[in-house]
Amino acid sequence: MAVSKRMENVKIEMELKKYNRIKSDLLKMAKCIDSCSETSEKEFYQNVCLEYSKELKQIKKFIEDSYDIEICPCCDFNKEGV
Repeated sequence: MAVSKRMENVKIEMELKKYNRIKSDLLKMAKCIDSCSETSEKEFYQNVCLEYSKELKQIKKFIEDSYDIEICPCCDFNKEGV
């Protein structure tokens, strides 16, 4: 039983690392938007950020559904009361 629990914890940790890596990349890309001088560059980084955001939401949902945990509920703008 302890091995099973340990494996689950490793899986959760791996998924959270993936989530945090994508979140970090998204923040880096968002900073690029501010430094762009050309409209086409801004649009490119906005599109990249949109795709990263979609992926981040999917991973967040997967982690929460699979492991019955809630990731940063204070930042979920889709829930009522936030």
